[in-house]
Amino acid sequence: MEELKVKPIPTRNWKDKNVDLVVERDKDRKKSQESVDKRIYYMWFNYLKLCLNLEEINYSVEKNGAKGKVLGETGVKVNRKIYKDWDLNDLYTMNFKKWYKDPKHKNLFTEGGFKPQSGARYYSLVKRYNVFIEYYNKMESDYCDDREEGRYSKENVVCSDIFQKYQKKKFDQLKKKDPQMNIKDLMKDGKLVGKEYQYKNEVNTLIKKDVKICGREILSCCQGEFPKSV
Repeated sequence: MEELKVKPIPTRNWKDKNVDLVVERDKDRKKSQESVDKRIYYMWFNYLKLCLNLEEINYSVEKNGAKGKVLGETGVKVNRKIYKDWDLNDLYTMNFKKWYKDPKHKNLFTEGGFKPQSGARYYSLVKRYNVFIEYYNKMESDYCDDREEGRYSKENVVCSDIFQKYQKKKFDQLKKKDPQMNIKDLMKDGKLVGKEYQYKNEVNTLIKKDVKICGREILSCCQGEFPKSV
């Protein structure tokens, strides 16, 4: 099966490795509410492209019950009536900066009724978006390595590699704010020298939870709500 057309959002490399980039960038951007909002609009734009891609391949989002039992599924289908002014046919060939520069598109968020749900967090949205794409592409491909030789399932390998390799920077950026973390003080000579952060849940659980939440966000995005339905 082919990989998705949309690609994960890359992490920028910064020269100063000692700066907490998430904190510093949040401080700067929160000086302007427009800058904060624009990041969420950027993610809305990208999620909608993902929705269109999933619709093309007839993808369905599963609804899971206890112990992962599949209770049903919902096909991804973008409501074109709601998005009639977004120029969906051109979305694949345009980047957000160019698309948003058009006053018609910019006004969709100020006058057109497209208001992000409260509490939307840019970095969490990016992480889930990237994890969903990585998980789909690898689970639907021949992705493997020598760890799969009877010792680990394909899903275990995929989840581990997403966490440790492909999206490590995204998880590291968010770990200090993540309620799923166990935090341990690091002491030296009786003085606090730092903190150690470890996730409470196993890697598989973390990755599959992101995929599940992203699936809900995808379905809501299809109906003109973002990041998820209240």
